[in-house]
Amino acid sequence: MVVKLQVFKKGSPNSKVTLFLTKRDYIDHVTHVDPIEGVLVFDPSCVQERNVYVQIALSFRFGREDDESMGYNFTKTMYLHTTQLYPPVKEFVPSEIQRNLISKLGNFAFPFLMEFPKLSSPSYVMQQGWEDEGSLMGVEFEVMGYVGATEHDMPKRSTARLLIRRLQECPKQMYEAPVPRGNITKSFLTTAGNVSIEASLSKPVYEPEEDIPVKIAIRNDTNRDIKRLKMKVVQLSEVPMFSDRQTRDKTIIKYDDPINLAPGACTTRGVTLMCCVPSRTARGKVFLQGGLRADCDDVIAPTTILNPEVDKNDVFGVYVSYVVRVKASLGTLRGDCVLDIPFVLAVPQER
Repeated sequence: MVVKLQVFKKGSPNSKVTLFLTKRDYIDHVTHVDPIEGVLVFDPSCVQERNVYVQIALSFRFGREDDESMGYNFTKTMYLHTTQLYPPVKEFVPSEIQRNLISKLGNFAFPFLMEFPKLSSPSYVMQQGWEDEGSLMGVEFEVMGYVGATEHDMPKRSTARLLIRRLQECPKQMYEAPVPRGNITKSFLTTAGNVSIEASLSKPVYEPEEDIPVKIAIRNDTNRDIKRLKMKVVQLSEVPMFSDRQTRDKTIIKYDDPINLAPGACTTRGVTLMCCVPSRTARGKVFLQGGLRADCDDVIAPTTILNPEVDKNDVFGVYVSYVVRVKASLGTLRGDCVLDIPFVLAVPQER
């Protein structure tokens, strides 16, 4: 039987350093992330008294590139892990794939293995709007192989760079979690009585473009009519590493029901929603799963699921979550009763 092996290759501008990776998509299994496995090849004539390194870096863009001015850059880069390959500083046992590559690439091919840090978020990127230009807010990972005097000396001409992705996977135990449900009772300053809402979903985890059935029960114990009932799927996103972080909520899909529920009455509703990539607007609003090419298909960003050992406030990057929001409105001046039901959005990842 013949086994076909796909290898990704990227050379430096001066063609003296070449980076080989066995894959570019690495699955975050919550408890651990697939290790980065590859081989670096270099021309010994360009090394001289310098060293050869391989490094993984995380770039977090927290603003649009076309909004940058006065030399201010909306990008923060964190160099997560650096390994010296030549001269060798420790013994390394290559895998079978690496041994096959080394046998074909020659004596100056060196294997390496690196780990993603627990504190970095998955690969996310803001949806491109038709008026957007340049890079948008998001998280990217890059593997770099280079020749330098120190690990901080990274000449552009002798540096090979290759983008990779960290993709979020939903663990099986989350599919067995209790069905999401919630209730709220709210009173109003300008109206006597209160409004009660109960809502539930059919299961805890959904996939993109899958129907999300929502069951709702409302009781109006005020002396005013409930004018409208609104239901929508909302993507919540925040940047935990900022001290003044704010949660952005962007509507994915919505349903508006003019019910006119009289005082003392109650009613039930069943609505089916869906979480999918919304239509493009002038400016991107929602986060998508990061892509390796500009022409790749858009995939809505999956829910961020953290390692149990990681505090949410320590995450470097973007934290994404989803809720079904139910809103009963008494009118513009009297207020709303709002209930959020959280759920997990899982994107099946190819292996």
